[in-house]
Amino acid sequence: MILLLNAANRDAFPALMDDMFRIRHEVFVDLKGWEDLRRPDGRETDPWDRADSLYLLAVEGERVLGGARFTGGGEATLAGEILPELFADAPPLGEDFLEMSRLFARSQVVVKDLLSPVISELLVAAAELQRIVGGRGALTIMELRLAQSMLAWGGHPEPLGLPLRTRDGVLVGVMAHATALASRNLRRARGLKGPAIWWADGPDAAPVLYADVLRVDPVSADWSPPQGLTPLERAHMTPYALAEAFWRTRMT
Repeated sequence: MILLLNAANRDAFPALMDDMFRIRHEVFVDLKGWEDLRRPDGRETDPWDRADSLYLLAVEGERVLGGARFTGGGEATLAGEILPELFADAPPLGEDFLEMSRLFARSQVVVKDLLSPVISELLVAAAELQRIVGGRGALTIMELRLAQSMLAWGGHPEPLGLPLRTRDGVLVGVMAHATALASRNLRRARGLKGPAIWWADGPDAAPVLYADVLRVDPVSADWSPPQGLTPLERAHMTPYALAEAFWRTRMT
């Protein structure tokens, strides 16, 4: 299950948030060797884990299997601060997109296309989230092989500069555009037949599919985000509030 944690429900899941930070430390510090992020408490955090950050977490019971972080593009982005050389022009800034970072999976099993099932599901959920919140896409740093794979699957990652060889492989800065067609293509290519994002108000509440609350699949052409809000503002709404705003415009 891919659970969305935002400003409306994140504080209700302290155990999941703590597990996420611990697993990030294992993945990015212990396995990848990013020693500058090593912390005595074994939790990996950085300046982009902000009050306005939101997270997609692959969860199984009370255990985090993987995740991805999203932040607004109106402030300095991680990509622009850490690897500005990935961009042909100035790193993009603007309130009309989100940045995705810290994509990870607890499992290190390598499959034939170099992606674990957890990462595959997170990428599909990320495209669905972009459809939910609108805007021009998601800024992210990708391995070149992953960007090429996404193109092969029917996605739409737009390179913003030339690839660069780093200690973590050949990386490229992209703006991933989640059109309705590209999002459906990613679902089909990764073997998912329907919506991926779930919502819960708290650990004692039964999770519900975000699309079921909206009463429309956000990767369909029928969905359009409510106007007058930024992608980040929409991302921090509950699905109930977003559904109310969407259907109100349809009934007036």
